[in-house]
Amino acid sequence: MIIVMSDSHGERDVIKAIKATYETSASVIIHCGDSELPASDDIWQGISVVKGNCDFDDDFSETAVLNADNQRFFVTHGHLFGVNWGLSDLVAAAHQKAAKIAFFGHLHTPIATVEDGVLCLNPGSVAQPRGQYNIKMYAKIDITQTHYKISYRDLQHQEIPNLQFELLRA
Repeated sequence: MIIVMSDSHGERDVIKAIKATYETSASVIIHCGDSELPASDDIWQGISVVKGNCDFDDDFSETAVLNADNQRFFVTHGHLFGVNWGLSDLVAAAHQKAAKIAFFGHLHTPIATVEDGVLCLNPGSVAQPRGQYNIKMYAKIDITQTHYKISYRDLQHQEIPNLQFELLRA
């Protein structure tokens, strides 16, 4: 199981609560940037985090390549890959890193789609949601032999209706 969150914008307690819920059961916990916390904060122990456009600590990496659950992930905030205008640059970067999954933030809205063989997933925002779903959220991903099972969760860790997906793996 993979847990992905993003765009916490200073809400450290939210990160702490999600971490506490999953730190013993998740293969990896990922934060896609805009935490507005220092890279030296001990909250990051056990969490893979990248730098967002609102993060000014240069000790954060702008991208990461991770391996878990027999998959390779490309992680970024998204602003450097033009996600406001489409996912093609993100997909190209994932291909360049031999990743079948690209996790990104920045848009503050849930996105789960397979583009050119790459699962592109935005977990929404745990602090400042935008778009159709005005719910603070994160994503839980289970990978089977044939599918990506994606469950968007609210901050009470409950499934969000209409945001539960099974996407065919490429």
